[in-house]
Amino acid sequence: MCSIPVSAHTTIARLEALVCDLDGTLYLGETPVPGAHEFLERILASGRKLFYFTNNTSRSRDTYFKKLAGLGFPHSPEMLITATDCTLHYLQQHRLGPEIYLIGNRDLQADFTAAGFRCLSPQQCRKVRPKAVVLGFDTELDYEKIRNGYALIQEDIPYIATHADILCPVAGGQFIPDVGSFIALFARATGGKEPVIMGKPTPHAVAAISARAGVPPRQIAFVGDRLYTDIRMAAQHGLYGILVLSGETNRAMLAVSPDQPRLVVSSVADLTNALIPLQ
Repeated sequence: MCSIPVSAHTTIARLEALVCDLDGTLYLGETPVPGAHEFLERILASGRKLFYFTNNTSRSRDTYFKKLAGLGFPHSPEMLITATDCTLHYLQQHRLGPEIYLIGNRDLQADFTAAGFRCLSPQQCRKVRPKAVVLGFDTELDYEKIRNGYALIQEDIPYIATHADILCPVAGGQFIPDVGSFIALFARATGGKEPVIMGKPTPHAVAAISARAGVPPRQIAFVGDRLYTDIRMAAQHGLYGILVLSGETNRAMLAVSPDQPRLVVSSVADLTNALIPLQ
């Protein structure tokens, strides 16, 4: 536990909504961060709005709802915002579809299919030209998907990535390669071609958060464990950035990072007592 400065208490008292990252912030793998339940319940009890935002596109919205329910966290459809939501909105806004080449697992494909997109297989791409290549967190990635994605990106088909996190934290303080690592693979193979990135820390994510909360960014706190996504987004777009040290970031990383939070705590448990009722 760590103490929170009086100035931070004053700022938090004025906030109308809190948005929490999931992996590394509220849970690690299948294990809730100690104190997470009490923290989330206090947000709602204080009269504030609670939202979850995750860049992790290896799971569908339905899977996330089931996980939140299984962990005993407050949950409802409007509380969850994902990098997939940002990506779907971008594709629809730019009329990139309905045929796409999605590099993603079956869970992610389910969300795109439900939204009216046709996710072409590598074999189908030989007959139908997709309107976009979408790179997600594909936990079922194989060489055929990589080879086909490379070929389509080389053809200058619009190329979008759901997010750019390099690693995804899992239980036991371990990490696994995330979409940012896949982006690097394709960039090296294609001579430096980069996707349009959705999710944190982009303006696409901030717009989704502000629209869902119904308040401007200055009245919203973002609580997360990553400097280059969670904290960078908050710092660049006017949210109150709170870094938790329960996930990817440690104090040595924080000391040398250009992305600095407004507040640093060991975990979300440290924030509970600062959430006095909203006046």
